[in-house]
Amino acid sequence: MPYKRRWWAVAAVGLSIFLSALDATIVALALPSMAHWFHLSESLTSLVILSYTIPLTALILPCGALIGRFRPLPTFLAAVLGFGLGSIMCGLATNFPLLILGRVIQGSFGALIGTQGLALAAAVVAPHERGRAMGLIGSLAPLGGIAGPGIGGQLLAHWSWQVVFFVNVPICGLAALLGLFSLRGVSLGERRPDAGSGFHHMAMLLRRWSFFWGLLGFLSTVTIAGALYYLLPFDLSDVQHLTPSTAGLILLCMPLGMGVVGLLGGYLTDRYGARPFTLIGMGLFNGPNQTLLMSAGTKETMGAASALSNLSARLGSVFGPLLLSIIWSFLPSSTLHMSAGGVVFVALAVLSVLCAWLVRPQPDYNPAKTESAPSTRETLARQEE
Repeated sequence: MPYKRRWWAVAAVGLSIFLSALDATIVALALPSMAHWFHLSESLTSLVILSYTIPLTALILPCGALIGRFRPLPTFLAAVLGFGLGSIMCGLATNFPLLILGRVIQGSFGALIGTQGLALAAAVVAPHERGRAMGLIGSLAPLGGIAGPGIGGQLLAHWSWQVVFFVNVPICGLAALLGLFSLRGVSLGERRPDAGSGFHHMAMLLRRWSFFWGLLGFLSTVTIAGALYYLLPFDLSDVQHLTPSTAGLILLCMPLGMGVVGLLGGYLTDRYGARPFTLIGMGLFNGPNQTLLMSAGTKETMGAASALSNLSARLGSVFGPLLLSIIWSFLPSSTLHMSAGGVVFVALAVLSVLCAWLVRPQPDYNPAKTESAPSTRETLARQEE
């Protein structure tokens, strides 16, 4: 019998991931106010972003290696409450070093949120529901990015910069309450002495060609998205000569479309399988592809798969702008910049399609199955009683 509280658990995970994405964009709007408050130069102000993103990226693989050693509920509560604690420290910071310390704490627990999230959402639902769970989780990150500027702009219009950190606290509290209600009894497989470390699981997954191609395809699509966000503002401003307000609305269309289409992709994945939709396009690619990645091994390897996927997302968001910057440094005009960007997008899109074509679903992954996740079914049933 499927776990009755599974969608509450997915909602708790999704809310935590939404929080992490929201924080990344909402804080960026407050940087000028912070610089004025602490009397900072532009170079020092960048530390507010770097002190968050560096631990957020550097701790992904260690978090993936650790989450299988502890029960999900206390780990989830520690992640969201730790993120909330870091937010409170940032909002109450009376000096710049204390603000940076709070951002480091946010980034550290944010790495745990992002790494554990996919594994939990995939583990708590039945195999035939995994596409919907991945589609929902994959849609909330871009929607959080969209909400950040809108919410942050309204808050900063009426209050000081501290409010962009305090807004995280009620969201953390709600996510913790949902997790406390829905994650009791959930596990990420059996914790056996001979099961191997998380890094061993990562190496094992990377040796599976189906997982490797799926991960490379995901890295390619995220690189496209990162490069597109870097290129479009220059194109809309310097080539199309649009006003900033119009350009901003256009830039919101892609993440909004990906968020909406991602939900549809999850439903279609559960109904027809993941592979056809990984070949169609970016909005429909991520959810089905994540479903294949999280189904590539056993429940014990889901934490490792989630860590590798999360790391690919972080690297892709850096590789896209970096690749365009390197190419543009050799080209003299904006027109050539846009043309070169188009060539890069086409090449990465071809690579993504090739990777999707090479991925072969695991024999035991069948969206038509209606059984519950095997290693936690008995535990969850007992919890319901």
